[in-house]
Amino acid sequence: MGDLGDVAWSILRQPNVWLAFALLCVGLMTQFSRYAKAARWSRDRLYAARVAAAALSLALAVTLARATPGLSVDWRGCGGGTGLPVDDAEAVLNVLLLVPWGIAAGYAWRRFWPVFAVGAAASLLIELVQGLLGNGTCHSDDLVRNAAGAAIGAGIGMVAAQVYGREPPPPVTDR
Repeated sequence: MGDLGDVAWSILRQPNVWLAFALLCVGLMTQFSRYAKAARWSRDRLYAARVAAAALSLALAVTLARATPGLSVDWRGCGGGTGLPVDDAEAVLNVLLLVPWGIAAGYAWRRFWPVFAVGAAASLLIELVQGLLGNGTCHSDDLVRNAAGAAIGAGIGMVAAQVYGREPPPPVTDR
């Protein structure tokens, strides 16, 4: 587990990652909160939506805002692979990257496919930007692992919503 900690620390110690996280968090949290309030979600779902915004902001920040030598706009292409073998620290982090998003968003939205689709779209965005800027490697394995993490998280979040979620009672109507 030493490699996992070393890789994570090398990314998290960069100030530009935290600046990007703060900016993304403000924007996403504002939009998620507006949606939740317009949909008249209960307070626990509103808070879960805000946590989902923070989790997605962190995932985008650690993958797109980290400093990388040789950063430039030049398409480097994407590599292929076999999919899900998780055999090194980077592979584990790729799976774990969108699990928090999936848990919080699954709890808030209580629907699997939209949460999975946003997670997969975020992963695709990350991989394409990495292929364009060179601040990581664009690889189909990463896309599959990120999407698997979003799916795992969405499943956990939906189960948590069924077990712990509160819904307001239906409105009382006078007849």
